[in-house]
Amino acid sequence: MEVKKELERQFVVFSLQKEKYGIEISSVKEIMKWAKITELPEMRREIAGVIKLRNQVIPVVSLRTRFGLPQAEDLTKTKIIILEIGSFSLGINVDDVDEVIRIKQSAIESPNNLTVKTKVIEGVAKLDDYLLILIDIQAMFAEDDVQQILGENEEAVSSL
Repeated sequence: MEVKKELERQFVVFSLQKEKYGIEISSVKEIMKWAKITELPEMRREIAGVIKLRNQVIPVVSLRTRFGLPQAEDLTKTKIIILEIGSFSLGINVDDVDEVIRIKQSAIESPNNLTVKTKVIEGVAKLDDYLLILIDIQAMFAEDDVQQILGENEEAVSSL
């Protein structure tokens, strides 16, 4: 008799204030310590600025600002997760990166069963110690959204 193995997915767990969030590891290119961010004029409020990583200029989004939270007290203690979204690289600034975990599909509650209506929440994972809010990075930063985030500053970014 063959035992069917339940589908597991891997998530990078990060924190913002007191909440834990997870993003599918396949979207994560790398995780880095805080780097000095160059602020660009007339960018959307959620764009913290840009960083230079291996000769590539990457925009960095403050997830605290995007989620309507106050700024971190000490940015130098935060982390930047570099994401690969389609043909773009994009950084997200988070308070901390905690771990990489495997979650069984059966432990994930779909957003249809939640009272929250949002396109960016993929679901909530019921873990032993806490609930993990799973973010759909591809939905949050679809390629056209990245274009919109960069907006008219794309030329300025590419010339850096």
